[in-house]
Amino acid sequence: MDTNDTLSVKIIKDNLTTSFVGQELELLPVIHSTNQYLKEIDTKELCNGFTVIADEQTSGRGRRGRAFLSSKNQGIYVSILLKLEREYQDTQLMTICAAVAVSKAIEKTCGIRADIKWVNDIFCNGKKICGILTEAIISGETQEISSVIVGIGINTGNVPVEIKDIATSILEETGEQGVRNQLTAEVLNELEEVFLDYTKYNKKQDIIEYYSSRLFITGRKVLLPDIAHDHFATVLGISNDGALIVRDDNGNVQHITTGEIRLV
Repeated sequence: MDTNDTLSVKIIKDNLTTSFVGQELELLPVIHSTNQYLKEIDTKELCNGFTVIADEQTSGRGRRGRAFLSSKNQGIYVSILLKLEREYQDTQLMTICAAVAVSKAIEKTCGIRADIKWVNDIFCNGKKICGILTEAIISGETQEISSVIVGIGINTGNVPVEIKDIATSILEETGEQGVRNQLTAEVLNELEEVFLDYTKYNKKQDIIEYYSSRLFITGRKVLLPDIAHDHFATVLGISNDGALIVRDDNGNVQHITTGEIRLV
């Protein structure tokens, strides 16, 4: 594999098989956050599938505003604008679609299994390799969700020593560099395919089944943080709507649609 890992619009586009995702693509050397960049411009004028990629983010964000380390040349930092019809305005399902797409893209491009931690993290060999942040854009006219921004951050290069116990990268897992262009293109290819399976071809069940097949926390005990008190539960799987199904220590079964879980 080529060790030159410089991002290239031409190489990415040459590897696209999409009809709209990534066909309009902007590459930035550095930006505060690709998601924030899309939120700050007039997305009504942008085409469906418009994609922005950065070589570095200075203020990359994860869920609940947490910082996402986005070092120069060490990852894929990409955000995609997807415009939605009213019946598909479920941001959690869109996050699940993105997780499935990233998992498939990593496995196809890099030959390593990519598991999923509900709802938005991708893990390889027990360590986080990717985070996904899906944010809704509300129409000022209808006050409904008009589109979503799917932000994806994949570690591809060196992992800082201070987080090596919990994080990994394509380089750490494969020993190979030079994947950023091909992997970026494959993420966009898979995202369009999964997005269309959900919104056009009525294959939501297939998406849920693939997600479930990569949900490595099934059967494991997890911590459910709560404002009142944290409690433990065992993961049973996910529902057809993408909710996490858990059973607490009292035998009560819950469907969790918001919040997060911690591995124990």
